[in-house]
Amino acid sequence: MSDLQTQPADRSNRRIGLLIVLVVLLALVGFIGLRAFRAATSARAALQEVRALQGLDRDALSSLDPAALSLLRDRFARLETDLMNVGTQAGPFLAISKGLGWLPGIGAEAAAAPELLQLGQQTATAGRAALDGALVVLEASQAGGEDSTLTRVTAALQASEPDWAVAETALNNVATIRDGLDISTLDPRIAGALAQLDTYLPLLRTAVSLGKVAPALMGADEPRTYLLLAQNSEELRPTGGFISGVGLITIDGGDLGDMDFSDSYTVFNPDVDHPLAPPDLERTMGAQILVFRDSNWSADYPAAASVAQSLYQLDTGTATDGVFAFDIEATRRLIGAMEPLALPGYDEPVTSQNLAAAMREVWAAPVDIETTVVDRETSQWWRHRKDFMGDLAAAARAKVEAGEVDFGALAQAVYSSLQEKHILLSVNDPATMALLRDSGWAGAVDPGEADYLFVVDSNVGWNKVNTLVDRSTRYTVRPLADGSAEAELRLAYTHGGQAIEGPCVQEVHYGDTYEDLRRYCYFNYLRVYVPDGAQLLDAQGFEPDSVDQAFGEAGSTVFSGFVVTPSGGEHEVTLRYRLPASVFQDGLYRLRIQKQAGVPAWPVEIAIDDPAGNWQLVEGDARTSEDGLSATLRLATDTDLAFRKGAAQ
Repeated sequence: MSDLQTQPADRSNRRIGLLIVLVVLLALVGFIGLRAFRAATSARAALQEVRALQGLDRDALSSLDPAALSLLRDRFARLETDLMNVGTQAGPFLAISKGLGWLPGIGAEAAAAPELLQLGQQTATAGRAALDGALVVLEASQAGGEDSTLTRVTAALQASEPDWAVAETALNNVATIRDGLDISTLDPRIAGALAQLDTYLPLLRTAVSLGKVAPALMGADEPRTYLLLAQNSEELRPTGGFISGVGLITIDGGDLGDMDFSDSYTVFNPDVDHPLAPPDLERTMGAQILVFRDSNWSADYPAAASVAQSLYQLDTGTATDGVFAFDIEATRRLIGAMEPLALPGYDEPVTSQNLAAAMREVWAAPVDIETTVVDRETSQWWRHRKDFMGDLAAAARAKVEAGEVDFGALAQAVYSSLQEKHILLSVNDPATMALLRDSGWAGAVDPGEADYLFVVDSNVGWNKVNTLVDRSTRYTVRPLADGSAEAELRLAYTHGGQAIEGPCVQEVHYGDTYEDLRRYCYFNYLRVYVPDGAQLLDAQGFEPDSVDQAFGEAGSTVFSGFVVTPSGGEHEVTLRYRLPASVFQDGLYRLRIQKQAGVPAWPVEIAIDDPAGNWQLVEGDARTSEDGLSATLRLATDTDLAFRKGAAQ
């Protein structure tokens, strides 16, 4: 009887247990469904924000319009929130997505889902934080008041330091996550979005670097004194041009002290001993000692800036905290944001369009009373031929301090000039200098860890012909069976000046006008920086007995020689050399090409001698032929390229 009584009870308990399990399962399904619904809702909202961000006009944003920047900041903030919600609600799904790589068609995307979500979150955080800081600075620049604009901006940059720190941390996370993603395995739409991120990421990192560096540069903590080097790129030298003028300026919390601008020739004290000139400077220009105006002989700007500081202190007794160099193109861009500039005593205002003509006209103004080099060195003309630089700097300073400047255009001019090496910065503070190097604004020789090419021209003809000289570059790499490679570099120079009779003669000369200094041959001391361990095999197009191989800056190897291009003529230089096996790593060939400061963008063709078709360009467009493949670009900034073996198979 008792057994019969217990059977219904057992069945009842089992029913209750099954009911409980069913309720739990239903609740779990409902919970997961609710989270999935919430995740999907947040994902749709995030997608809308991404599309809106993609549709924004970047040119409009570069004008620093507060409304446009505020809109962008709000969109980044909403995207940040939406993606955080996706991560919270989709947590259970993301936990198992790593094991779904086997799914046909979507396996790669499923496996990468956690990283892609984190990438989006960190990018949104970086954008929102950077714009928080930027809006604070922009508001200060437009606030008005008794203080100068630079003083207000400096204080705002200090106040927004926490925003730049958040943005920097997020951008570092973005870089780490992005480095671990192989976009070649992902859906083209996702890969395209990541490629677009790669395009915008440097701009965002640059903005954050500016925000972090600027307060120290502007003397927020203590006064800073800087050398300003006006480099004449029409007489090209390694870091951008012959040092034509020199300025000295002190900045204290954004307040600009007196700015003294003078001819570089005045920085010389004959009563102190100067160092000997570098051997190649002595060989090519006959210099016996190293003077301030030739201090930028090294192609490594931090090294050249250090020499400039030392010589300036030797000659004047004044110590400095850094050296800022700029060329004619940078000046033209900066003037474009402030034009017109009315200079006392000048017939018409200076603009970006008439800058070069005004500079040359003032340089030559008193020429009718002086005729020889000896006379010029002691004449009023010699002492005042470069007064234009100081007058221009004073007018520009007045406009900036008064806030009568298109700050959006000014920021764009500074940024583009830094990126394209028309402005170079070097400071004594190690932390700030590290940021400048990371941003590529220090003009340092940077060979990297693979193949490297840095072509450096130096005008050693005492003339101003470089605006008339065009150059093009073709670089061919031929992989060899032993894992190394041979490289062939062809440099073509075309002198657009008027042809002259007779041979090219390298000598000091001054004409009756500035234009006379452009009517000569191009005497070029050429240096080609390549990877450590490269060996020169052959050199053509150099003057006899002038070719040399030596150790270069930053652990590089440098080939050098003397090259002459006649006015109105053409000349080609060819170097053939053996590359070390280290340029190839795991089926990948990487090349870093650095751009010389002060030079406009010029055409560069990179070719892989590969008739079998084994190599492919990793990112970008390349042409294929029976000889291999090639990629052409206009070298405006330092550029990294990568080729992979077997990518097409």
